[in-house]
Amino acid sequence: MRRRRTYRLTGGLAAAGLVLLGIPPAAAQEQGGLETQLRFSQRLTQEDGTLSTTTGLGVTLSSRTRTEAFLFSVDSGLEQDFDGSALQQKDPRLILSYSRESLSSALAADFSYRQSDVDALSEDDDISDGVLRLDEGLLKRYSGNLSLQLGRDAPFGGTVDLGYSAKTYSETSDPDLLDEESVNATVALRFDLDPRISAGLRSSFSQTDRDDPGQDTDSASIGGTLDFGVTKTLSTNAYLGYSRVTKSTPGFPEDVQKGLAYTLSFTELRPNGDLSGSLGSDIDEAGRRTTARLDRSLELPSGALRAGVGLSTSEDDDLRPLLSFSYDRGLKRGTFGVKLDQAFSTDSDGEEALNSDFRVTYRQELTPLSSLQAGVVLRDTDFVDDANTDSRKLQLDLVYRHALAEDWNLVGGYSHSISDKSDEDRDHSSKVFIGLEKATRWRF
Repeated sequence: MRRRRTYRLTGGLAAAGLVLLGIPPAAAQEQGGLETQLRFSQRLTQEDGTLSTTTGLGVTLSSRTRTEAFLFSVDSGLEQDFDGSALQQKDPRLILSYSRESLSSALAADFSYRQSDVDALSEDDDISDGVLRLDEGLLKRYSGNLSLQLGRDAPFGGTVDLGYSAKTYSETSDPDLLDEESVNATVALRFDLDPRISAGLRSSFSQTDRDDPGQDTDSASIGGTLDFGVTKTLSTNAYLGYSRVTKSTPGFPEDVQKGLAYTLSFTELRPNGDLSGSLGSDIDEAGRRTTARLDRSLELPSGALRAGVGLSTSEDDDLRPLLSFSYDRGLKRGTFGVKLDQAFSTDSDGEEALNSDFRVTYRQELTPLSSLQAGVVLRDTDFVDDANTDSRKLQLDLVYRHALAEDWNLVGGYSHSISDKSDEDRDHSSKVFIGLEKATRWRF
């Protein structure tokens, strides 16, 4: 029997299979005190002919002062099918972060864990990390980061950044879905030569270890930076360094690529936004890629607009355009947003692909007690090598909410997705749900 999927709704909508009422960002909290939020939901769902009930539970603890911020949030669901199958956990998620800063130093640490369907489309996805895979099964993501900054108020300073991430797959059929672990470290030194000029040294190392027969990668780089404030509104940045990438694949000889890396960029502040541009070239596990970009942001009376255009080429790829666009507008009793992003990434075999993510979100208050939310997401992966199979997924989400007494909400919605591996391989999936949700918060 086909395993049912769980979809996350776009544009801040609640997950279609599990109510998550949202995690309040620490930055939005009032200064001082500990705020607690408890979340509960109960839903009845009909998905692709299977009826189930899902209970969602969540808790968030958050605190923010002038120098410290803390956030702990955990959510999960328990799903029971009416066909008598075993109770199963749905979409567990954990976020833990802490930061502390002073005039001279700053410390930040965070850890996150989330489980989702392999082909789920989430706002949290980084399209420069991995490719879209249309397969059954579950994906677990782990991530941890530690950052230390010293000498913030001195002419000499430095930063140390450490990171760890992991992906593990289960119940999948695609042989290219391989577990992987990655670690990275960056050390950067800053020397302020005068109020307008800063020089620096930067060294970084990263290692990605994939299960056989995946490609393992070790990357290292070292270089110098120069920041120059040309005027009060125009600043420039330059980086020149050396990169080395070592790739290891079982059954093949070790492949080493090395060479110069550079980046030139500028940013000009304008009364209603800013203009920025960059030209850069570097080596990663797919080889050398050179990219030029020009971006413009505008603050409008009713919203914000950002648009960018670029050109990119590599050793194995022709010159390609890169586009980015976002527009957010506040309506009389709602919001509207459009967003497009494109980025290059690699799969477990080191094959390069262009990922595109297009989103439209809409929210409207129908009455003081009810609202309608809608979202459309299109995710596309286009491999540079035509021998690989491209993939595309389109998803539509609709959610209606009506406020009841004592912080209870009645919620109902519909979700439909179309997944394409090719013209002959197309999959449709639909979901309808109705339920109740409640959130309670208080401050100590």
